[in-house]
Amino acid sequence: MNALSNQVRAAEHYRLEFCRRPLSSSLIEGSGYHGLMTQRQRRASARPLTPGQRARQLANLANGTTLLGLALARAAGTVVSSGPRGLVIAAGYRWHLPRAGAFAMGNVIVCRTSAEQLASNTALLGHEEKHCSQYACCLGLPFLPLYFLAAGWSLLRTGDPASANFFERLAGLEAGGYVDIRIPRPAPRDAGGIEV
Repeated sequence: MNALSNQVRAAEHYRLEFCRRPLSSSLIEGSGYHGLMTQRQRRASARPLTPGQRARQLANLANGTTLLGLALARAAGTVVSSGPRGLVIAAGYRWHLPRAGAFAMGNVIVCRTSAEQLASNTALLGHEEKHCSQYACCLGLPFLPLYFLAAGWSLLRTGDPASANFFERLAGLEAGGYVDIRIPRPAPRDAGGIEV
């Protein structure tokens, strides 16, 4: 238990040291900018963490993936800020890999856009938040090889790493910006009803 409390203290120190800039999309109270959220969303963001959100936050601290995400964010020179529901947003990611517009590492969501743009895309934010929960459910780093196995299986079955990927399907393909190629497309009129 002492190791867990040391990790929690280290993560809190890192958050205080490097998350000085609050998310300016009114996800954090007092930011003064309310253009991105409805009144209902503002009230929801001001609520304390639910027991599930707190459990996810503690699990990802204990398994080390949030600390790894914060280290990656710092190494990549991103702007780190507190996000909603116990998440941390690392904005302005410029490295070439991974190619995704946003990805999760523990409770850290790393994105190529600004934190405000990610906050305004509630579908993508929700998609990445589900990946954060998947890290907690997989006990941290085992999520990565499991995810890549699922992506490889999907690639073999469909030619696309996301369409049949268990983790992406659970997080919501459309919300993550993926197209489900498993859904048959209608045949062109000239093909006589034969799908091409």
